[in-house]
Amino acid sequence: MKKLFRICAIVLVIVMALTSFVACGNGGASASDAEGEWEGISWSYKKESKTLTISGGGDIPSADDSLSVPWKDVRGSVEKLRFSTTEDVPFTSIGDYAFYGMNKLTEVEIPKGVTSIGKCAFAYSRVLDDLTLPATLVTIGESAFEGCFALMSVEVPVNVTTLGARAFAYCKSLDIITFAGKVSEIEKWTFKDCEKLSSMRMDKLDVSFADDAFEGAGISADDIKSLNTAVVSVVCKDAEGNKIYSDPSVKTLEQNEPFTVNAPEVDGYTVDGVSSVDVVGGSEPIEVEFSYVKNAEEDATEEATDASTEAPAADGADGEEDKNQLANVIAVIIFIVVIVGIAVGAFLFARSNKKTSKDSRTVRKNKDEKYNKNEKNKKK
Repeated sequence: MKKLFRICAIVLVIVMALTSFVACGNGGASASDAEGEWEGISWSYKKESKTLTISGGGDIPSADDSLSVPWKDVRGSVEKLRFSTTEDVPFTSIGDYAFYGMNKLTEVEIPKGVTSIGKCAFAYSRVLDDLTLPATLVTIGESAFEGCFALMSVEVPVNVTTLGARAFAYCKSLDIITFAGKVSEIEKWTFKDCEKLSSMRMDKLDVSFADDAFEGAGISADDIKSLNTAVVSVVCKDAEGNKIYSDPSVKTLEQNEPFTVNAPEVDGYTVDGVSSVDVVGGSEPIEVEFSYVKNAEEDATEEATDASTEAPAADGADGEEDKNQLANVIAVIIFIVVIVGIAVGAFLFARSNKKTSKDSRTVRKNKDEKYNKNEKNKKK
């Protein structure tokens, strides 16, 4: 009997697990073409394209749970979700559980005109990795995108003021989220177990955070960066109001971030009055102005420097004059030496030519006498 009881318990557990598996949208893996109507809208599913098309306009109705929507038998096969309006009537809302558990959904185009997304509307769309929310959106309901494991980044539009609890819980791949508008409250478990979340920007003024809003997430409320930042600049002026120094980007502050601006050092000047100013970051640029006076000691030093510079200049002029006179004397001496050298050279040259001429005559005379002597001997 005990053995039979155990077997029945095991079977019951398996049945419950399978029921839960189907309830999360994992059933109907190869659904056939289907279509129907639901409270004023039409829908159709095409097996070939794996596309679910919602046609009509106005509100897409809410359901009590994931098994109450008319396309429950095909949702496990849907890869693309399309919206088609008729007679230019836009869709205005997406109801609770409308597209819950579409675990193969990779593409969705939420139409312009939608102002609210209901509870669990896209929850557990496990492979959906890209999401664009329309600018008309105002409300994101409880658990609207819970369990979208592949979703990596989200930009919440400017008109969104309400973000439900667990809206992005268990989005394990979510890395970046930006709030273009002003959400007044981040509720319980809004980003629970978003373990890869590393960057969030929003207008933090007047926003309240539930203690466990970021439970298990990669960041906390203290890590949120402000959507608006303020650039601090410094301008320094002298007593006449002339700008003597400026720095256009001293510091970039997040909203509500305090910072102390100290007067910078300016050569030749001293701060006149306030030397530091405390500022707080906001959405507007911050300019801090400091007043300075010129140093009197600096003026005296400059005059002394000018005087000391002029004195060596006069000595230098006399020195230059002495150098010029010495150069003139040396030039005259060199000129005289050159003239004497030329004269001596000319005398020696003339003397050398005279001796050479005399020697030449002597040689010729000797040759003539020798020749005549030889001629006489021949005649004898």
